Amino acid sequence: MNKRDIVRSIQAERLRTLAFLESLEPTKWDQPTALPGWRIREVVVHLITTDRAAVTGKILPQVFGSMDKLEAWNDRQLAGWKDRPTEELLEALNKWGRRFAMFARAFPQPLYRIKLPSMLGKGEAGMLIWVRTYDEWIHRQDMRRALGMPDEEVDLEPVAEFLLHAIGFSTSPNVPGPPARVAISLEGITVPEWGYELTTPNNGPELAANADARITAPAPAFVMAAAGRDAFDDLWQQGVLKIEGDEDGARRLLAKLRIV
Repeated sequence: MNKRDIVRSIQAERLRTLAFLESLEPTKWDQPTALPGWRIREVVVHLITTDRAAVTGKILPQVFGSMDKLEAWNDRQLAGWKDRPTEELLEALNKWGRRFAMFARAFPQPLYRIKLPSMLGKGEAGMLIWVRTYDEWIHRQDMRRALGMPDEEVDLEPVAEFLLHAIGFSTSPNVPGPPARVAISLEGITVPEWGYELTTPNNGPELAANADARITAPAPAFVMAAAGRDAFDDLWQQGVLKIEGDEDGARRLLAKLRIV
């Protein structure tokens, strides 16, 4: 839970999003995405209003509630913003992105490590800041896919590292069935394999060596499936995702995995 790296990844993701949006013709902002009712401009508004609510504290009731309540809250934030000019939205995205980064930098390092329950499960408070890196990358791919562009394949380490860490308290302790040890190995990045003891919160790179099962997949494909954009079963049938060893344990973990 390295505060400096988290803040750096937050800033980098917003700069990439701004660069992507600034390259688009204004008409492209009305392109529908796969998210029901959300054009590219609604995705941008989501990024703005989430940053603003985090900085002002208005998002706290949702953060400590359920994922369903958070998603319903996200939809309600679109009114009053979604049809503003693109220049105004870009300005707001830049302004609130800088303010969120300042907020993340001001958040004391010891508090990053305090464990508390949230919509992600019971984990370190810093995860509620780090999730912005993951959320931003996912939504940029939503916009790219809407325009027929491929998913990005570089600089994915902070995004994948967040996900692997989050699985350890958000997913693997809640997998039904007998105990098993499952490792996840993401290709194309320098993040180490991560191991999980199903039905418990025990996880980490040290648990990957003697795993009963190993899931291997390209990092972008795995992250997008974890966010519910694609299906793990489809990736497996296509040969993009591979399972070695205890297929039942691996598939039980994947069936439970969805972090949005």
